[in-house]
Amino acid sequence: MMTSPHPLSAAALFSLKGWVAVVTGGGTGTGLMIAQTLAANGAKVYITGRRADVLETSARAHGSAEKLGASGGSIVPIVMDVTSKESIKAAVAEITQKEGYLNLLVNNAGVWIDRPRAKAQDGPEAFGEAMFAEDWEGNWQKTFNTNATAQYFVTAAFLPLLAKAAAGPTGRIGNVINNSSVSGFLRMTQNCQFSYNTSKAALTHITRQMAFELSHENIRVRVNGIALGYFPSEMTTGASNEENESTHSPEQFAQFMASMGANNVKRMGSPQELASAILMIATNEYVWGTVTIVDGGIALQVPGNM
Repeated sequence: MMTSPHPLSAAALFSLKGWVAVVTGGGTGTGLMIAQTLAANGAKVYITGRRADVLETSARAHGSAEKLGASGGSIVPIVMDVTSKESIKAAVAEITQKEGYLNLLVNNAGVWIDRPRAKAQDGPEAFGEAMFAEDWEGNWQKTFNTNATAQYFVTAAFLPLLAKAAAGPTGRIGNVINNSSVSGFLRMTQNCQFSYNTSKAALTHITRQMAFELSHENIRVRVNGIALGYFPSEMTTGASNEENESTHSPEQFAQFMASMGANNVKRMGSPQELASAILMIATNEYVWGTVTIVDGGIALQVPGNM
């Protein structure tokens, strides 16, 4: 009688026992879903963000042994602003002192700020004026700083720890998952959200370039991306409950999708659907330099390039 899981069972394939992970923006939304996924499968997960109270609430609500189960790890809050080099360095120093290696970095933190107040059908004068009226620094630069530039600097800062993962207790190659968006693949602007969509396209290309450079034999760190559609979060629903989780109305969402031509997409994605994709990318050491679209079929129905 076998006392250990079958080598092809989910328990064996996706066990993260002994792993150390960092999830930026891990206090709410998709970051919290990802943190719960990693911790439920055995990892010690550092969730980062700017709001200490939000991080502490999420760690307390979702990081208990009761919530994570017998094979669970833990969730640890640590304040880090991904747009501040000093803040990044402080977090890296703390994790270096406590752990000495990092198996997985999930660059999840992101922001959606604004869009033009008019649309193309309003004509060249109105649309051009609305586009030009957008806030250069407060929207475009802040969006790029948070959604693309920060991932570059955060990865750079954690790279020495990621490279040490293979020599650590798990013997597994360190890896990075950049949480991008299907919006970065679309020609359709999703009601003119130019700044967000182009920042996510930039993150997708940064992912490809870092994947190439960090695969070098002197480093050997895997980099992949995951391009999400809509999942319940403060960004997509506007709110979260006392445990920092968000919900949505499938009926309203289906109407919203239909207004953009994605008639077959009837609901947002679930934590389970995000979890299975994250676990595959994190644990499969034969996956290098990919960007996996998990969007319910949006990219199949609207103008874009997959």
